[in-house]
Amino acid sequence: MHQFRNDYSEGAAPEVLDALIRTNAEQTPGYGTDAHCARAAELIRAAVGQPDAFVTFAPGGTVANILAISALTDEFEGPICAADAHPTIHETGAIEGCGRRLLATRDGLGVLTPEGAEGVYRVCAANGCHTTRPGMVYFSDTTELGHVWTRAEFDAICDWADARGLAIYVDGARMASAMTADGADLDIAHIAARADAFTLGGTKNGMLFGEALVVSPRPERGRRAIERLPYLTKRAGAMTAKGRLMGVMFEAAFTATENGELPYWAYARHANACATRLARGMVEAGYEPYLTTAGNQQFFWVTPEVGERLGSELGAEISLVDDPTGAGRVVARFVTSWATPADAVDKAVACAAELLA
Repeated sequence: MHQFRNDYSEGAAPEVLDALIRTNAEQTPGYGTDAHCARAAELIRAAVGQPDAFVTFAPGGTVANILAISALTDEFEGPICAADAHPTIHETGAIEGCGRRLLATRDGLGVLTPEGAEGVYRVCAANGCHTTRPGMVYFSDTTELGHVWTRAEFDAICDWADARGLAIYVDGARMASAMTADGADLDIAHIAARADAFTLGGTKNGMLFGEALVVSPRPERGRRAIERLPYLTKRAGAMTAKGRLMGVMFEAAFTATENGELPYWAYARHANACATRLARGMVEAGYEPYLTTAGNQQFFWVTPEVGERLGSELGAEISLVDDPTGAGRVVARFVTSWATPADAVDKAVACAAELLA
């Protein structure tokens, strides 16, 4: 039975794998100084509408966050983020480990609000040098729980951050899913125009590994971050000797096919369509959504017994959460990817339906 554990269980998408094989015997300079990385950066700049952006590559999402946050802040500063943002619950203190303290709000679903950010900002301002100084805002799109940011939500937090001189960083590990979600009104060009830095995730969207970190040189802090990044990358152990592999993969994903579409967006569009199909089937089978998302992650309330079966048979990830009904239910997460077959979705729904029969 196909597993819905995450969106990086499989290897590389066809175009990406073909490119790796085709270039396998090439000899290139190391550490991302090769022609493939340069070409990939050009393609990414064109795709996001920022011809002067700085583009570099990191092997994974956690180290990309470390690099971006370290580059955009000083040692006595930290990012304001939602209480359940990815770095607060899934990165084992990686940001704190590089000397930056996370300044978490009480906002949920990973959606950082101006009101929540203002509360943290005021506390820090009142304590002056006795507490960490806010230096930036952090949020991901999609969020940890699959929320797709609207343009209004994005502009609101950007306006708030701009008014206080704070940098804006968007963790885009699942950016492709967010940009291709049904009904999404926030596009990558708008994000690139307002954010100081953001990532385009490859690990969770058809590549073997790798994230593209895009930094705007427009503000002074952006130019400073760009100057710092090579040193921070080397210090973090993330300057990959065979960095050309990431260049090859992003080059393939951002090269238009015969129909004019970029594979990078096509992979996510397929994953989202499978997730929507799964969600519809699960609801029809009698499952209650934990929340409604338009991305490639879907969440449902289940009993612990059903959750255990869904985990063992379909790879669903089970999370313990507060059940407002007091019934002790848990949440099952299903994740689709570029490689999810449509018929596997139907089989999964049928299997899940049997568990409620």
